[in-house]
This record gives sequence, C-alpha cells and structure tokens, in this order.
Amino acid sequence: MRKLLLGTICLTGILVGCTDQGKVDQVNTNQANEISKLKEQIEQISLEKDALLKIIEEERKAFELATNQQVSNAYSMIHAKAIEKYPQTLYKKVALDLDRDGEEEVVELYVNAGKTENGLFAWDDGQTWMLVVKDGEETYPLFDDYVQLGSVDFSTTIFDGKPGIVMVMSQHANKTVQKFTYDKNEKGYQKETFYKKENTQDQYNQPASYAFFKDAYELMHTAFTTKTLSVLEADEKTLQDTEKRRAIIYPIIEDLYDAWGLLGTVADLNRDLTISLEVAIDLLNQMDSKPPTTEQMNQLKIIHDVFNEIEADNVIDEKENKIHSEIMERLKKLNFIP
Repeated sequence: MRKLLLGTICLTGILVGCTDQGKVDQVNTNQANEISKLKEQIEQISLEKDALLKIIEEERKAFELATNQQVSNAYSMIHAKAIEKYPQTLYKKVALDLDRDGEEEVVELYVNAGKTENGLFAWDDGQTWMLVVKDGEETYPLFDDYVQLGSVDFSTTIFDGKPGIVMVMSQHANKTVQKFTYDKNEKGYQKETFYKKENTQDQYNQPASYAFFKDAYELMHTAFTTKTLSVLEADEKTLQDTEKRRAIIYPIIEDLYDAWGLLGTVADLNRDLTISLEVAIDLLNQMDSKPPTTEQMNQLKIIHDVFNEIEADNVIDEKENKIHSEIMERLKKLNFIP
C-alpha cells in the first residue's frame, strides 16, 4: 500500500512538472512571437520614416525650383530673336518710341484665331498669343504661349519716367500683369511681373491702371458713339431682320466685352477707377436677341448722347487718382458706376 502511494505521488509530481514546463514553453513562444511582431513594426516604421523623409526632400526641391522659376518669371531680360512663325491673326498694333532713339518701334499682338465673314474672332477654348516689339530688322518676343480659357492684351504707359508696355494675361480665374521697358545697357527688354492674384506689388499699379482704363474707355467711346449711331439710324426693316440687326449690334457688344475685360484689370489694380458695363451689355444683348422696343432704343440714345459729350482723352484726374467728378456723375446716371 505504501509503495502504491509513493508511486502515485511520484507520478503526480512528474505530471505537474511536465505541465509547468509546458506553460513556460508556451510563454516563451508567445514572447518570441511578440518580439517578432515588434521587430516587424519597427522595420515598417523605419521604412515609412525613410519614405516620408524622401517625400519631404522632394517637396523641398520642388519648392526651391518653383521659387527660382517664379523669380525667373518675375524678372528677366528679353533680347532680339528671329521669329519663325507668327500666330494666325494680328490682334492689336501700336507704334511708340520705346528706346527713346527718336524712332518709333512697333508693338504687335498676334493670336492664333481666325475671323468670321463679319470680321469677328472665332474663339476656341484656348489660343496661342504672341506679343512682339519690332525695331527695324530686330524683333523682341515679349510673350509667346498658349492660353487656355483666357486672353492676352497690352497697353503702353510711362513707368518711372520711361515709356513701357504693360501686358495682362487672364487665364481661368487668374490674372498676371507684367511690364516691359527697354534697357540700353542690356540691349533688350526687361520683363517684370508686378501683379498676380496672390501677390500684388502696387508700385506700378496706378500707371498700368491708367493705361488699361484709357484703352477700355476708347473702346467704350467708339462703341457708344460711332457704332451705336448705326443702330439709332437704322430703319425698321433692318431692326426687324435678325441677321441685319445682329450685324450692327454685335460689334458693339464685342467692343464692350473687350472693354469690360480691361476694366476688370483696372479694378484689380486701382479700385478708384471702377466702372461696370453690365447694364449696357444686358441692354444690347436684349436688343440683339429680339427687335428692340422703343424704350430700349431710348435708353441706348441716352448712353450715346452722354458719350458724345465726353472728351475721351480727358476722363481721369491722375493727380487725384479718380475719374473727373462731372464725368463720374454722368456715368452714375447711366448706372455705370455703383
């Protein structure tokens, strides 16, 4: 009996020992697995850190490149260059002595768009534009690029006592204004970007706004006097005929849209010269779509009479940086000024 009891105790001890050892082995296995998982996580974190550092470095380089490109685009010198091919149509042309040598240079703006039979541009979603200065046999390409959903225009003015060109490029919701002045030492045109939607340097805003305002007002004056007269003097048969009516009204609308675009730039550069053509364009669009009513013809005649009385060359008081008060009152009556 004693032998049996001792044997049972020994067997129990062996079984308990085996069980404890099994638990230890399981704990060791679990710990090994946890350690392995931790190592994998550490390796993954290290890889992600390296990837993140690489992205940061790439973004830093891209930022430096963009900054350098912005500086390059803001200030650069343009020298004479042979032009192999011009865009399809001459859009605008101005003569001015830009290098002050006593002879006028010719500034030309070309666009890769054709014209319809009635002389209107057949615009697409985007066009190639080229702005050049021609000085004898030399040509300076100031701008040559494709503009998507936008346009290019230019004017001439005086910057710091020097004659220069001011160009505006509108593209999507963005607008860039640049000035070009001749540098005798470099024998080229210095380009400076002084206005962007996100970055405005206002030292050149006033002279540029005056130049664009005068161009816009010249378009308005021609539209509301010479071209509007052809509508006011048209007979009933012409006004009732859709094609004939459109032939005399749409050129006015086209000029006003061009002027409106310039006035948008003026307002961005100089809020004191704000003019809106929305009322007039809406009136003419209504007259274009349907034969005009007597009331609409009377409204157009009032606008015509006001612009006939205003001298186009004397609208801005540059010393006060505003439209002359008597002219402003007339424009307010037309709802051209809020």
